[in-house]
Amino acid sequence: MKKVFKFLCVAALLAINALGADVNVYAAANTTYAFPELIKEFNKLHPDAKINLTLGASGGLVTQIQNSAPADIFMAADMGFAQKAYDTGFAVAAPKVYAQGAVAIFSIRGVDFKKGIEVVRGLKAISIANPETAPYGKASIEALKNAKLYDEVEKNIVYAQKISETLSQALSASDVGFIAASALFDKKMEKYKEGTNYIFVPQELYTPIDQGIVLLKHADGNADAKAFYEFILGDKAREIFKKFGYNVPAK
Repeated sequence: MKKVFKFLCVAALLAINALGADVNVYAAANTTYAFPELIKEFNKLHPDAKINLTLGASGGLVTQIQNSAPADIFMAADMGFAQKAYDTGFAVAAPKVYAQGAVAIFSIRGVDFKKGIEVVRGLKAISIANPETAPYGKASIEALKNAKLYDEVEKNIVYAQKISETLSQALSASDVGFIAASALFDKKMEKYKEGTNYIFVPQELYTPIDQGIVLLKHADGNADAKAFYEFILGDKAREIFKKFGYNVPAK
């Protein structure tokens, strides 16, 4: 009887693998715009796999992972939070860089972008992601400090919980938002023009945003999770990230 039960268990596991498994991906909010295309291309290779995507600020996501959230893959907005998942024993291996992000300033208020980053002077509401939990927010603050503007505008900064919220705020109540440049490559943003609605923050003003990925121990035995992890580090995903304004690391 025990042998029969063992055989049935093995058969059930093989059947599950054949049908494809759910892959729970916890990803930094800046990847929002690239993910539909990433999933579409992955499903061409693995049509039965289902990608369940949870987006948020990297600091909040790693806390959820440390509190036993059922994540298989963690795609952070920097290397630090991905490293934290590894250092605390939740990842299979040390993080790898999957993309390098960039920061832009966006507005629909007719601000004078000819001033460059100094456009923030005199504005009443500057939306920036929380620098404690969102690496893009940290980079935005670093850029303001290096441009000798932070002390002047600090009182006018409105903090968002994650980077995607700064765009929403800039489209509604804020004068400007420091956003992930990847948002500008979304089709919904085509009507907005560089120099009129946005500028890219000079990259010499902030530390490069190397974004790290880790395969988590929760993914043990999940072949589709491992396949998606490898896909994100592969050539097709690199093409997609480039399309959405990221730099990608040399192999």
